Amino acid sequence: MTMKKSVLVLALCPFAALAAEPRQPACNAADFFQTQPDLTVGRVVDAGNVALVGERPGCLDTPQDGCRSGDEVEPGSSLVIGSRWNDYYCVQVLPPGKDVVGWAPAERVMKTGHMAETDFTSWLGYWDGRGGRVLEIRSEGRTLQMSMLPPGGKGAGRLIGSAEPMGEELFLGEAPCEARASLQGSSLVVTDNGQCATPADSLRGVYGSRAVEERLERLMKRLEDR
Repeated sequence: MTMKKSVLVLALCPFAALAAEPRQPACNAADFFQTQPDLTVGRVVDAGNVALVGERPGCLDTPQDGCRSGDEVEPGSSLVIGSRWNDYYCVQVLPPGKDVVGWAPAERVMKTGHMAETDFTSWLGYWDGRGGRVLEIRSEGRTLQMSMLPPGGKGAGRLIGSAEPMGEELFLGEAPCEARASLQGSSLVVTDNGQCATPADSLRGVYGSRAVEERLERLMKRLEDR
């Protein structure tokens, strides 16, 4: 190697190291479901409210003034959990909690999505999401068909796609639409590539099983009637 080439390689080394340095993931409400991989549901554990941390660079490395987003989450609140960075998880609070996104200390977050036992029939039925969005999943043999119903769940639905589930994951859609549904107990976590024709702006979100909710309501009513 010539002297000039050696000098050039040495000069570029710091920039190569800088380019390879990992960067703190995004964590905000605007594109939460687009930027967070491998979403799972969970909840806030232990006593006391959790003060969420914002996206300001360096806040997850060293505590600084002005890092808190101003939002607090109560113990027991349901969450959808995304990326981890250092000792924090990017989380979104689920209903009935306030719709906020931020970084929560990892020790205050418990993932519960895959703790519940599920089977093929757990996929079936209606799934309710934010803003009146409703998904319907039916079966034809071992194949599942997922449709999104009009806002409020009334009227004919639009077919998103059909496929056989792979354990607790369902990959469906026809080009250009690509969607993934993850069955996590009584919750369905759905992401897509933003190119699925639906009655709503997007499939993305966490949906709750209507069948499970109805069973809980009937149980609570029986307890109240005693």
